[in-house]
Amino acid sequence: MTLLLLNTTIKVSIIVLAALAATAMLRFRSAAVRHFVLAIALACAAATPAVRLVAPAWQAAPRMQLLDRPLAVFDDGPLSRAAVVSTPAQRSIAPASLMRAAAIVWATGAGLSLLTLFAGFARLSWIASHATAVVDGPWMRTASELARACRLRRVPLVLQSDHPSALGTWGVWRPKVVLPADARSWPDERIRIVLGHELAHVSRRDWVVQTAAELLCALYWFNPLVWLAARRLRLESEQACDDAVLALGVEGADYASELVDLARACRPERLLLVPTATIARPSSLERRVRAMLNATVNRDPLTRSASIAAALVLAVVTVLVAGLGVSAQSQFATVSGTVTDQHGRPIKGVRLVLSNGAAQTKNEVKSDASGYYEFVGIPSGTYELMFESPGMAYLKREGLTVASGQAVQINAVMKIGSVEETISVYGTPDEQPLVRGYSGPRPADKPDACAQSASGGCIRPPVKIKDVRPVYPLGSRGGTVELIATIGADGLVNGVDVISNRDGGPAEIALADAAAEAVQQWEFMPTHLDGKPIETNMKVHVTFATR
Repeated sequence: MTLLLLNTTIKVSIIVLAALAATAMLRFRSAAVRHFVLAIALACAAATPAVRLVAPAWQAAPRMQLLDRPLAVFDDGPLSRAAVVSTPAQRSIAPASLMRAAAIVWATGAGLSLLTLFAGFARLSWIASHATAVVDGPWMRTASELARACRLRRVPLVLQSDHPSALGTWGVWRPKVVLPADARSWPDERIRIVLGHELAHVSRRDWVVQTAAELLCALYWFNPLVWLAARRLRLESEQACDDAVLALGVEGADYASELVDLARACRPERLLLVPTATIARPSSLERRVRAMLNATVNRDPLTRSASIAAALVLAVVTVLVAGLGVSAQSQFATVSGTVTDQHGRPIKGVRLVLSNGAAQTKNEVKSDASGYYEFVGIPSGTYELMFESPGMAYLKREGLTVASGQAVQINAVMKIGSVEETISVYGTPDEQPLVRGYSGPRPADKPDACAQSASGGCIRPPVKIKDVRPVYPLGSRGGTVELIATIGADGLVNGVDVISNRDGGPAEIALADAAAEAVQQWEFMPTHLDGKPIETNMKVHVTFATR
């Protein structure tokens, strides 16, 4: 998500920057032309995430490949030694954590920006619901006349509000023109100027275009180029509507005088959060007045040929920029996923190593609090992925093939590691079994603090409460025995398997029987994972030697 946002932001910035440069070169053309160029550029910028998916022949690899083959499981050593370490190693901040934090910051900013915009819409609805429709008089006569001149299918709804600063236009299917409280007392010349300007907004559909620009600003709230383009779009929109009013025969000096008086009387800065197209916006007043009084300014309306040419040029630029971004991105891949324990809880701080033996590269990250990890910017190749966490058996995926542009997802479930114990038996043939550390009834299990932990992988190692030493077999010359025992959730040894001697060969039968008989009698306070007793494997190394 974060990489997509970064990639799209770069491409959007290039498109917007090109549009701003184009408007600078078109400074001698009319405001209507410059407004159209900016509007099309922002539309292309908004469409960039979709265009990148269909950019011609740049995407050589699929977007997603889910790998769900089983992972090989390896034991990472004694559970008891790993679990008793009180001070964990210093954890580096993983790039994945930074990227997730950036995504949260972006989502928060976008949410607040959208909330502000929707609050403006709600305020518009409130103003309209408390306003009175104007159905006759000079306002409706002038509105009908200008609607015909602007070739509108229907006359916009004219509303008079009780608010002294409410003056603007909004709406899609039935546009509305809201007037301040004292609008009925305005002279005919001011009515003609105000309605001429506002109906020009309706004819040009400026409110829809500007609202779309505000939505784009909300999504790219951190990008100053988008905000600059949206502000310039609003400015060119107002100036284009001014040109339309002057085309009705209004003198520039009279228009400028009325505009200044309107700005003083309505003070629309009180309604800046309301998304309307308004004639008396103070931020652009000085530039618009200068343009009205300048007889050399180009006021030609937008022609069909100019609009088609501008749209084609910007569409081509958008496709090229989007395709270039896809080409650059497709050279690398990502490997991500989540790590949980046997109970499905996320494990924090799992060390993951992604290595490529052929390229002699190694990448390392750690899982965050939700168990999520991510390797980014991975070149294509064959990798080995290893998972390590104290007290857990480590996992390893070999032969992981990653192609350019892929987003590979590997979710891992880590199991608890094994306990390991070493015993040395020195004795004579007549020695009897020795029981240590046990007397009376089995002690009650104590509450486990791990039960209150929200994270997974919280282990309380087993504690031996009954220890039986093997008896040295009669006639044996000694040797070694390797055993694997299973400590059940009740703390009793459920089974003992003889593996080999220490050198990997077969163990002497008498020694193996003596060792297995003793280990079978051991008892433990059971291993706990996340506060719950769990079955654990135990490796036992037994050495028999004579005195």
